[in-house]
Amino acid sequence: MVELAPSKLTLAPFQGLGVTLRLIVESDLQTTLQWRNRDDARRWFKTSAPLAWADHHAWFQKYGARADDYLFIVEAQGVAVGQASVYQINPSTQSAEVGRFLVSPEHSGRGYIDEACAVLITLCKEQFKLNYLFLEVFEENQRAIKLYKHHGFVQEQSQGGLLRMGLHLD
Repeated sequence: MVELAPSKLTLAPFQGLGVTLRLIVESDLQTTLQWRNRDDARRWFKTSAPLAWADHHAWFQKYGARADDYLFIVEAQGVAVGQASVYQINPSTQSAEVGRFLVSPEHSGRGYIDEACAVLITLCKEQFKLNYLFLEVFEENQRAIKLYKHHGFVQEQSQGGLLRMGLHLD
């Protein structure tokens, strides 16, 4: 396991009703790379080309030094079922972007990402003291848009096939 840089908070796992969010560790990288490189998953990322192991690992090395970026493994009953993230955390504006939501193919459709989104919102409010979250989603990704609306995100703008949605936490 790679130690996190001093600038990154060490966070204990954060629990919700059905899932736990824990920080990603190096041993999770092979699994998350497999999830991310699936055709049905890649299409929803801005960078939709398959990722090489070297690039994924290099990202993780840089991620460890970033105090504004937290990627969580979503676990259900101790099993990794997906991922979720908060990044571009700005303490002065008390805002951040959320995203990188991804579910493992064998756990799709079970509501884990829905629950992870709820837990992530709570974590952002309680742990990071944020009052505004935003995300970007492809306009054609109606399943994700429905999920985000369910959690209170509202459309703020649309440009180039992407919707920006925001959520005020106060």
